[in-house]
Amino acid sequence: MERLVFFGSPAFALPSLEALAASEFMPVLVVTQPDRPAGRGKKVVSTPVRELAENKAIPVRIIGNFRESGALDDLRSAAPDFLVVVSFGRILPKEALGIAKKGNINLHASLLPRYRGASPVVGAIVNGDSFTGVTTMEMAESLDAGPIYLQTVVGIDPMENAGRLSERLAAAGAPLLVETLRRIVREGLRPAPQPEEGVVKSPLLRKEDGLIPWEKDAIAVHNHIRGMNPWPGSFCRYRGAYLKVHEAEPRDLVPRGAPPGAILEAKGDTILVSCGRGAVRLLTLQAEGKRALAASEFLRGFALEGGGILGGRLDR
Repeated sequence: MERLVFFGSPAFALPSLEALAASEFMPVLVVTQPDRPAGRGKKVVSTPVRELAENKAIPVRIIGNFRESGALDDLRSAAPDFLVVVSFGRILPKEALGIAKKGNINLHASLLPRYRGASPVVGAIVNGDSFTGVTTMEMAESLDAGPIYLQTVVGIDPMENAGRLSERLAAAGAPLLVETLRRIVREGLRPAPQPEEGVVKSPLLRKEDGLIPWEKDAIAVHNHIRGMNPWPGSFCRYRGAYLKVHEAEPRDLVPRGAPPGAILEAKGDTILVSCGRGAVRLLTLQAEGKRALAASEFLRGFALEGGGILGGRLDR
């Protein structure tokens, strides 16, 4: 039986851990990130992967930094045939990659070489792609540049956000990961080098990346809003107030003389905002310190006036 050490932290990794635990590749050890504060109350919570592993009675090793005393020794003691990484949150150093006897497999949420990096799901949506996918690859020292084992294509609905797409990619990646391991063990599957053409990078997002680019066309603004949901979220300011936009839809109209970010209409259940070309209808909004509301409910408690400008920056 193959010995496998699984690295993962957020919810994206859960379907893969579930699938491995239900297969012949039950991990002998799960490695995850340290507990961290979360939510408005900043309560310290474990990673979703730690909680699942403990529920399944799989030994857990918490590693925040591979320079920690004993971190690499513990990996060596597990005597793994494979290291498997699914959204762990840290790059494995060369010393760790040399521990497994048969391979170091990573599940990545894109069709590599497109969207190498930390934010592949956001990149696919913000760029308006109609499909993306998941890739299993052999890890290399260069980020997401290792040779590819298998890929699965996943379509993107034009209204879905990054959170929902991430869930579907996680579900598609779990069986692909098990299939990859089985084919390596049973058939001697070998990975193929990534193409040199078509490399697109998707760097780690910052909070300020959520600022809505009203100067772009309506489709691009719509893609930005859904791509930044749930994190970092799309935001703007109106008369000093911080507003977050959770959901919108593009409208094919040409506002005459209205600058980007101008409120064209704000009544009933309709909030229309001008873009560099076209306009978007804002469907779900959230004022600072409040819960997210549909446009009609939002307007009953927050006054937006036609002709006003949505813009601003993150200044805190």
